[in-house]
Amino acid sequence: MKPSLARFSIALFAALEITLTLTMLSVYWVSSPARQAESAQAEGLLIAQQIEGLAKDVHQTAKLIARHPQTVACLKSGAEDICRNQAANLYSLHPGAQIFLVPEPGVVSQTGDALVVPEAYTRFVAGPEAQSATAATMSLTVSEPVLEGTTLLGHVILAQDAPHLQDLFDNLPLPGGYLELRQYTHPDTYTVVRRRGDESLKSGPAMREITLAGTPWKLELWKASPQPLVELLTYFTVWLVLSVLLTAMVWLVYLRLRNWVSEDLNTIVNLMTDIRRQRVRSAYQVNLTEFEKPLAMLVKLAQLTVGKQKETESQASLDHLSQVYNRRSFETRQGELFKTLSQGQVHSLLIIDIDNFKYVNDTYGHDAGDQLIVQFGKVLKQHLRASDFVARLGGDEFCVIFPNTPLPRAIELAERLRGNLPAVLELTPGVLHRLNWSGGMSEYSPKDSAENQALIRADGALLEAKRGGRNTTRIKPAA
Repeated sequence: MKPSLARFSIALFAALEITLTLTMLSVYWVSSPARQAESAQAEGLLIAQQIEGLAKDVHQTAKLIARHPQTVACLKSGAEDICRNQAANLYSLHPGAQIFLVPEPGVVSQTGDALVVPEAYTRFVAGPEAQSATAATMSLTVSEPVLEGTTLLGHVILAQDAPHLQDLFDNLPLPGGYLELRQYTHPDTYTVVRRRGDESLKSGPAMREITLAGTPWKLELWKASPQPLVELLTYFTVWLVLSVLLTAMVWLVYLRLRNWVSEDLNTIVNLMTDIRRQRVRSAYQVNLTEFEKPLAMLVKLAQLTVGKQKETESQASLDHLSQVYNRRSFETRQGELFKTLSQGQVHSLLIIDIDNFKYVNDTYGHDAGDQLIVQFGKVLKQHLRASDFVARLGGDEFCVIFPNTPLPRAIELAERLRGNLPAVLELTPGVLHRLNWSGGMSEYSPKDSAENQALIRADGALLEAKRGGRNTTRIKPAA
């Protein structure tokens, strides 16, 4: 089966339609409520792991501080210099935290977001503030006992800022979900530390509760209720609209391409027609770039072909010796002009016979006679009008047609021709011949029953000129 624009367009449409369908299915799968809910749950688990990791690190740090000998010495002795030195050391090692070395955990209280230590215990504080410190928006506070053996000396209270968790929570993508980070002071009492996502999804109890080990926090997660049928209908509608648009686009492209190809093929057909009529134009317009180079090559070949044809026809219409038109061309031209007589046009003609042509052949040879024909044809073309038609009828006989010229005007032109032609011609080196010619003139008449009747009258006038002594012109008008 040969390829065609129609089949190519159908294949292109099928490929685009399959691509569109797969794309829409992929988008539906990724953006459906069920996938979004799964994504929200995965993001919630990610932030939970991050927070639990932070809590583990903070507890480990608090344990190390509680076991440090200077921490034990500070709480055991209560000496201000020991406590302040330890506080300074701890602050230099942990600049992003507030650390309190206190005899008992209840000494440090919390008012809103602020951790407050009594003035009497300021020497136990390791942090930028001596009296109180305000916790960061995302800050985790843990308490670790300080023991000497089995004796409880006090506690290390460590408040660790977590700006990276704050950024992570604030930038958390939650498609199809809503997440709250809650800090519980009692089983039923909490404050919301952070929230993220679409709060309109918060209706009723959370769909999932994540307890964060090592912290007083919990993550509460709500997910969008999946409505697969509604979503599927929505995506099907979008797919259907896009498919219709795709069909229209491919159809319009097919029609446009088909028209362009058809027009360009018609241009090539016109070129072939012009070749047959032997009139190749200088330029042919095409729509598609792919046709430009082949058409340009065809135009060049056509110009060469037409040129050869015209040259061949020109040679066929010319007399090979005199290089004026031959008898067949004369008859064709005479027939064309005879048809215009009914339209009121007038034409005249002159038959010429070279005087003493036989004498030249017999005396100087046929080469000299041929040269006489050649040179006589040349001087005729030089001294006649561009519109005049000159032909060699045979031998030394020539005929001139004066188109659109009445007989009196043609007689004037014939006399001017006689006066302008050279008196002597050099036929061969050293052979000179005096040029004389006899002529007979007539005119084409609408009363003539045949197109050659004017020629017959002119031929009779030529005969009278020869009998009258040659080198003269006689006229025989139409009756």
